[in-house]
Amino acid sequence: MAVLSYSNEHEAGAAIVENGEIITAINEERLSRVKNQDGFPQRSIDYVLKNSGKYYNDIDHVIIPEISKFRDLFTNVIAKYPFTLFAKPKGVKAGFLDYVRQFLYAGYILVNAYQRTLREHSNDEARLKKMFPNAKFHRIGHHEAHAASAFYTSGFGKAIIVTADYWGDFITSMISVGNGKELTPLFKTYYPHSLGHFYASLTKWLGFRANRHEGKILGLAAFGNPNSPIYDEIKDLLVVDGMSIKAPLMIGKMWHPKFNFMKNCLMRRLLENHSREDIAAVFQRRFEEVFVELIEKAVAKLGINKVVLAGGAFANVKLNQRIYEVDGVDTVYIFPNMSDGGISQGAALYYDIFQNGSHGSKLPNAYYGPEYNDDEIEAALKKHDIVYKKHDYVEAEIAKVIADNKVVARFNGKMELGPRALGNRSILYQTVDPAVNDWLNKRLKRTEFMPFAPVTLEEFAEKCYLNFENASFAAKFMTITFDCTDYMKENSPATVHIDGTARPQVINETDNPSYYKILKEYHKITGIPSLVNTSFNMHEEPIVCTPDDAIRSFLSGNLDYLAIGSFMVKWDEQNDENKKFAEAYKIDEGVEKNKELLRA
Repeated sequence: MAVLSYSNEHEAGAAIVENGEIITAINEERLSRVKNQDGFPQRSIDYVLKNSGKYYNDIDHVIIPEISKFRDLFTNVIAKYPFTLFAKPKGVKAGFLDYVRQFLYAGYILVNAYQRTLREHSNDEARLKKMFPNAKFHRIGHHEAHAASAFYTSGFGKAIIVTADYWGDFITSMISVGNGKELTPLFKTYYPHSLGHFYASLTKWLGFRANRHEGKILGLAAFGNPNSPIYDEIKDLLVVDGMSIKAPLMIGKMWHPKFNFMKNCLMRRLLENHSREDIAAVFQRRFEEVFVELIEKAVAKLGINKVVLAGGAFANVKLNQRIYEVDGVDTVYIFPNMSDGGISQGAALYYDIFQNGSHGSKLPNAYYGPEYNDDEIEAALKKHDIVYKKHDYVEAEIAKVIADNKVVARFNGKMELGPRALGNRSILYQTVDPAVNDWLNKRLKRTEFMPFAPVTLEEFAEKCYLNFENASFAAKFMTITFDCTDYMKENSPATVHIDGTARPQVINETDNPSYYKILKEYHKITGIPSLVNTSFNMHEEPIVCTPDDAIRSFLSGNLDYLAIGSFMVKWDEQNDENKKFAEAYKIDEGVEKNKELLRA
């Protein structure tokens, strides 16, 4: 029985599940080349059908997003938290008109958002019913989909499931229990109390783009003082109340008197008197503390020691480490496509396992995207007049040039699912030179505060990372940080953050045989079991998907080598016209313009 699911939110995408397993999945951004692409994912639907060898008539069930009933908006939000929408924080002066303005505008935004969502989902449903005339249609809730993605791919028989993000179906976080095929929601936090919005707001206040640059804030936080006096001013803005969260910060143009930029607000004062680093550190501390308290309560109440996580909040790898370290938590697992990009996979799994009775299985890897053979790759190289050389054992050649301090962009096998590059669409370099975090980011036009992540041979993991064993599965997907050993700090300083942690991908031969060979060959040459692994893409672009994407990004980044399939491409050997393309990219970063510059 084939189950197809789609998502039209940011990070839109599609997936097909059969017999409790993800068969194929992709997010629209990889195909459209627009970061965090939203809207109807036609390209993704076409891809998953083609990749699975299915036609429209072969799909038995189509899963579409749940549409919360309009009354739920009032029952769970406005009626339940009427004073939250215009609450006066302690010590803040605000007049009656301020309260009225906030309450009315909050109501307007909520109703408008609901009507827009209803319209979009109704249009999508009509479109899908024409595409899949033989399929039965089912609705799955946002947080149920997140929960299913984490639990049904964890391999655990029983676990606490925690989901948290900006919001979905007016829910911002949920604690559930997974037991066999059963998934039971227990505790929910409703909008406007949102851990995700708390962190997104911080991202925006510090001058970055919310829902995209939260990782920069996490990196910045390590340079600040989490015990700054700022803490006493913000700690009451995010608290645990029973088994839910209280965080009355408003979405979009809705405002909280304490943070209203039109007034002499707290955030303006903090920015005037404290460093961005200290502000980030204090907010990160509070973010972690609240999650830790919530999960401590859940573990004590439910008596379950395995925790699985999904939702955008758990893209925060340092938070995931803190959760792993909670007393009573034995192990933790984070679904690799943890943000809304994972909704389509989770919704299909939820229906196929929980409602249809299939058996879930441990996620074998995260390689579900397009794959290109050497003939297809060579055709792309010739099309763009690229000078290249084919190797019988390309993995050894890659290791050799990296050991010679060269940067290698790697394109091989199936593309990864989720935000992390896991070796098949990665840029690789040695881990000895800490300065790589400056000069390589400049080449890639990135601004980052965290060092590059390492990929490490599994047989050396405990030599490199502390308290590794019980989170080894999560480490396969680069979803958690670990404290580094002295050995790691001394031998791979380029991948160790200022706080002594690293965010590794740990691999064995079964996970990715070709990738594993590169590390083994590199270890033979250098004695070091780790490499830098950063995503193969230019700044603000999605990870490369096709050979054409890889060639363009390689030339644009002025990288030393491109290892693409069995072929090696050396920057120094390319013709002047291709080098001009790279120079043009530095001047004009428009995606469509660059596609024109690279000859079709």
